[in-house]
Amino acid sequence: MGPVAAHDWQGAFRRANTVGKLVTVVRAGHNRPMGLPFLGAMLAAVMLGVGGRVAQAAPGELRLADIVAVAVRQSPELERARIDVAAARAELERARGVEDTQIGAQASAVAVHTPRTDPQGEYEQREVTLALSATRRLATGGQLGVTVSGDRLHLVGESRRDDGTVDKNGVDSRYLASVAVALNQPLLRGAGSTAFEAPIRQAARQRDAAALTQEAKARDLVVSLAQAYWEVAFAWRQLEVRKASLDLAQKQLAYTEGAIRAEKVPRSEALAVQQAIAIRKQDVIAGEQALYEQSLALRQLAGLEIGPDALAVTTEALPVKIEAEGVEPAAVVRAAFDHSPELAALEAIRHAAEIGVAAADNAARSKLDLDVVAGPTGADADLGRALSSGVNHPGYSISGSLTFAHAIEGRAEHGTQAAARAAVAAAQVAERAARARLAVRATRAVQRARAAVARIALGDEAIGLAEQNIAAEQRRFELGKSTNFEVLRRQDELEQARLRQAAATSDYLAARADLDGLSGAILARYGIVMP
Repeated sequence: MGPVAAHDWQGAFRRANTVGKLVTVVRAGHNRPMGLPFLGAMLAAVMLGVGGRVAQAAPGELRLADIVAVAVRQSPELERARIDVAAARAELERARGVEDTQIGAQASAVAVHTPRTDPQGEYEQREVTLALSATRRLATGGQLGVTVSGDRLHLVGESRRDDGTVDKNGVDSRYLASVAVALNQPLLRGAGSTAFEAPIRQAARQRDAAALTQEAKARDLVVSLAQAYWEVAFAWRQLEVRKASLDLAQKQLAYTEGAIRAEKVPRSEALAVQQAIAIRKQDVIAGEQALYEQSLALRQLAGLEIGPDALAVTTEALPVKIEAEGVEPAAVVRAAFDHSPELAALEAIRHAAEIGVAAADNAARSKLDLDVVAGPTGADADLGRALSSGVNHPGYSISGSLTFAHAIEGRAEHGTQAAARAAVAAAQVAERAARARLAVRATRAVQRARAAVARIALGDEAIGLAEQNIAAEQRRFELGKSTNFEVLRRQDELEQARLRQAAATSDYLAARADLDGLSGAILARYGIVMP
């Protein structure tokens, strides 16, 4: 994974944990009479210390970009993906090693002295050989090598005749120099670039697949973070709406108690309000619990600190208005197919499997190898003249051979071919399944975004009408033409309208994150650069 551009991830981590610890302390005052003023005072006091470092964020809010920066840096899943990419690159480098030029050197010495009792005669032989070689594999599947060798031979001996007399052979001392060019070329099995380049091409495809898988995991992580973040923002909005509903009920109770004292309404009118207050307090407690649950899920996903002093996460507020973009399912599906790293990775894996099939077919051929070795030689009693004779009056050495081999049953070859074709079939199935999943995901994201936009538009209208209904019902109650039951029912309708509006906004933002993940725009949005 490359750097997270435009984000200081260490600073983001510090801000995430500072704000998280603050919120846990502040939340303890929510059910107290001074809960909201206490919250505001505490947030304002702490943000004097950290607010300057959280650019473009309201006091107490932790930006989604900061959480993404921390998560991308610390994610075990992405770290494993980075390791997989490094391993795939190393494997490609190893496969390319077959193209390396190999050089070698060899020195050998032989000394032989036979005993006097040898029936063939006594002799002494000393020989020293030096050789330098260079070899390289060819794109045709063969191998070309050049060997330069020098040999120093010294022989002193005698031989015995049949009559028992000894024939002195004297001293034989000479230098040999030779250059040999050797070619080994498969003519059937292993011939051609298909067999030679198969491991390199397969490793290159696997490297591409690993890099694309890394990008896919990064996209999925950021999408999940964005969706979890807006779930927390919705939990905050839900808690706010329920507190506002509780406040309305408490105000209604205060008005009702005043009306009872003035003997405008019977005492029984207070019962309905008291019941509503008890229920709405329960809703507030449930809202706080939901906030903690969503915050913990976000912290766990992002790798933020979790503890008694690090629970709730203060997010940006849900936007009041949504600037919705028009999207068409067919266009989104096509774009998802074109920009999906998952599909591209599976395609690379399929290509690697197809290369394996071609290599298996080549390996199933009979073996027929041509070996040719040829080169000039020089020899003389003097080293300089031996080298000169190898250039001016050379001898030569030529040898050649053909080697044939064939497995009659061919079970190993047939099994290798079948396994390679099964790998291709499996890759094709995985590719089709991924395309289907991607099409479903894209279509659902589009429909979710469209439905959320429509719900938001209707929600604005529903909230406005609910507020008017509350005001009208309140006036009727003041005139003695309604009851607290009806007023509270109107308040419940307003609460539900606001919650539905917040849920629709959160759904749209989640769908938008999914659409950005499908197109790949989400990585650029948060400055994430893949290597």
